Amino acid sequence: MREFFSGSIVIQSYVIGYNDAMPRATLLSFLAILVFLIVALHAAAIFLHLYWTLWWYDIIVHFLGGLFTGLLVLWLRFFSGYFGAEAFPAGQSVLLFALAATLVVGIGWEIFERIFGNTWSVEGYYMDTTLDIIFDFIGGACAFVFFKRKYMAQKRNA
Repeated sequence: MREFFSGSIVIQSYVIGYNDAMPRATLLSFLAILVFLIVALHAAAIFLHLYWTLWWYDIIVHFLGGLFTGLLVLWLRFFSGYFGAEAFPAGQSVLLFALAATLVVGIGWEIFERIFGNTWSVEGYYMDTTLDIIFDFIGGACAFVFFKRKYMAQKRNA
């Protein structure tokens, strides 16, 4: 494990770039990469018409959106400092928090698309919307699993 010094910040290099010494900054960096990936995939989909030509492309973007939302709300709650000290409650509470926030954002996004006419087709609308929300939910659940294994288990072992 090599260490690089940048000002007063120590960055330890791992295979994927995670740093146990700095969970706040590491998770925030991962979120930045994730949102960049989502924006890039969405831009590619718009310019190359991938939402219309690849039926499964929307599933990937919604899964990543759910993953991003779940991790973002967990970072805000436990690492941002806005809500007091980082104390992890029981796993079920954290799971419900992540899933509820992910569902609120996912359903809100679908309402936004409907209001502003971004649904493009009435045919299959309900099935597509249901699938979008399901994959938002799955992404939020994966965010919880990642967070639990990476941060909650680490906190208990410390």
